[in-house]
Amino acid sequence: MQAESLLIEIQDNGNPTTEYIEAELKKLGINPIRWAIVGICNKMYTISVTNLKE
Repeated sequence: MQAESLLIEIQDNGNPTTEYIEAELKKLGINPIRWAIVGICNKMYTISVTNLKE
């Protein structure tokens, strides 16, 4: 396994809870080790994600 860093954009729902962000990442098949919101623009959140890749 190796760690990969990704920048993912998800829809800004106006309430960026941990549960919302992690649910959206799981919809994309990402099970993050860690993540952070690094930008908000045009009704989108930009999320920096560290994911384990096999």
